[in-house]
Amino acid sequence: MTRAGEGAIADFRERFAQILVESGMPRMAARVYAALLVTDSGKLSAAELAGELGVGASAISGAVKYLVRVRLVERGREPGSRHDFCRVHEHTWSHFISQSVPMLVQVQTGAEQGATLLGLDSTAGQRLDETRRFFAFMREEIERSMAKWRRQTGEPEDG
Repeated sequence: MTRAGEGAIADFRERFAQILVESGMPRMAARVYAALLVTDSGKLSAAELAGELGVGASAISGAVKYLVRVRLVERGREPGSRHDFCRVHEHTWSHFISQSVPMLVQVQTGAEQGATLLGLDSTAGQRLDETRRFFAFMREEIERSMAKWRRQTGEPEDG
């Protein structure tokens, strides 16, 4: 299969970024992430990203900080170089999904405390208990799915 032309790739990059925006990712972070995804190396310098996307360095910096914080990308530096680059995190999506487990546990625990405090004989207590059960279910399903994914792909446990 032949690689598409640069114009078609740029159009796809922007369409994919819009999908990420509609899923809740900040616009510039989505554009940077999409730009990294469509490069064969999966890595670009801040200057290359700015050039590709037609934006300034400060926009790239803020987007990269966000993407690093949510662990979709990592920063690095080639040995002997003074220029940083940004690259797609290895096993990016499974890593991203797996890191949601601690948040699910927090919500589950908080809901359990609320249900205990309010009592299961109250409507609010029942609502919080349903929240607890839902987040416990989701945590277990994610853990089970991630273990299955790792077996299927050979991805290491620590993602």
